[in-house]
Amino acid sequence: MAEIIKAEMWDKMQYLFRNYYDRMVHCVQYYDGLIDIKVLRNVLVFLTEKVPVLHSSFHGNVIEPYWTVENYTVDDILTVKESTDLEADINAFIYQCIPVESNVQYRMAVFNKDGKSTLCMIVNHMCMDGGDFKYFMKKLAENYNKLLDGDHSLSIKTGSRSYDAVYSKLTPEEEKIARGLYKNISQVKDEHYFPLTQPSPYDATRIVRRKVGKELFASFRKIGKVLGVTVNDLMLAFYVRSLYEIGMFKDDERLTIPCMVDLRRHIVDGGAETGLTNHTGFMQCSVACKGETINDTLVEVLRSVRKSKDDPYMGLYSLPLLKLAYTIFPFVVSEQAIKIGYLNPLIGMSNIGVMDDRALALGDANIIDGFMTGAVKYKPYMQLALTSLLGDITMTIAIRGNDEDERIVNRFFDMIIANMNEFVRLNAHRLEAK
Repeated sequence: MAEIIKAEMWDKMQYLFRNYYDRMVHCVQYYDGLIDIKVLRNVLVFLTEKVPVLHSSFHGNVIEPYWTVENYTVDDILTVKESTDLEADINAFIYQCIPVESNVQYRMAVFNKDGKSTLCMIVNHMCMDGGDFKYFMKKLAENYNKLLDGDHSLSIKTGSRSYDAVYSKLTPEEEKIARGLYKNISQVKDEHYFPLTQPSPYDATRIVRRKVGKELFASFRKIGKVLGVTVNDLMLAFYVRSLYEIGMFKDDERLTIPCMVDLRRHIVDGGAETGLTNHTGFMQCSVACKGETINDTLVEVLRSVRKSKDDPYMGLYSLPLLKLAYTIFPFVVSEQAIKIGYLNPLIGMSNIGVMDDRALALGDANIIDGFMTGAVKYKPYMQLALTSLLGDITMTIAIRGNDEDERIVNRFFDMIIANMNEFVRLNAHRLEAK
């Protein structure tokens, strides 16, 4: 009889999100040498065997959904190809969507060209979020390097996938408060939207990306340090101001942007012992106006995010409400109840964070470029995702759209870059003074 795995709360919630996006998380890593495919295959077998949800099919049972552990071969996961058009092959691969009924919930590809390998991976968001995706890629590299050195002591975390872990770092008194945070923070009714074209049956998956540039990134990061402002705060300010510009919103209109929050901040040891899963909540960044300059926009952003950062329960709101809905109702009813109460944000931002180049090296092959991004959004929804690697930031917006939508996104990236340059111009004297 097949092994059954309980569907956790975030598995169900990510399944609900199928109405808004394709449920995939994406990663591309470019290397300056070739990957040893035999070693990689052995690592993938180890990782997949240790994490059964990765080779399970999901069943959206009307009463209580569950996973069924399935048989598989490594060929169900890994594709290897000699490429003549690398970017076309990368896009064709990462634009896929893995069905929930598949026997594997992640796929990987290695494209070899001119003596270099590019490693690509997509995974069902129901299995893990960006935080654990970064962890997974680092453990893949760590285990690969161990096998190259003849060391067979491979490892990956295999703990509980329950959402309850988010309370593990709290005191009993704090946990009692956190488990009573029923406030539905998704109910902020901000109707601003990103100006994409109308949905069409001819729309197709596109992951539009743009690198900021190392020099520009270094410049505004240095200014941020002088001001005591994080890169995330700065990126949020550049993003918000550019949204006012491309959306042609009135300068005095309030704009609210949900930002993803890694809830591992509330978990013992940062989630080092939990299983691969989702531990992501969000906070609201709400600005009262655009402001005359980018500096004014930054002040507005800081006023909002610093309130959230000072909140010891940041990201934990609404979780008890979701838990209650999934507990008291059959699954099919809870989905409808949550749909009624949940407002999916039209615009969002997710800073996935730093991709550690040293931790991602595969033997003598060093990573020279790469990015991660979240799910492909369906119109009218849009999210900016950020990853940094080797002193640069890659911005990605993943949508189902057309050529005009791609031009709109690229024009938006131009605006963000322009606001970065304006910030550096306005604040260059701070570096000189220092």
